[in-house]
Amino acid sequence: MAKFFRHKNGIGWLKITWLELAKYSGNMAPICDECLKDLIGFSNVVLIPILNEAYCPECGKKVLERTKSYPEDKPIEERREKFWLNYFGIKEVK
Repeated sequence: MAKFFRHKNGIGWLKITWLELAKYSGNMAPICDECLKDLIGFSNVVLIPILNEAYCPECGKKVLERTKSYPEDKPIEERREKFWLNYFGIKEVK
């Protein structure tokens, strides 16, 4: 079940399963957008809406640490977060 989090740097991200990613994308063999590792079987895929990319847990941590929020990107960031929250039926953002 997808869960939404906000990193200490303000970047929103979701923890999803590989099946949730596969269902959305139609790709039954998803890979990490950073290291290209096979994500099949992972229950803790990191989906970062502002980047519109999914990562294995190790790469997800590294990417979140180096990702910055820019004021000019705020409308895109908010729109993408809203899309994913709606898609997964997440009502409350903590």
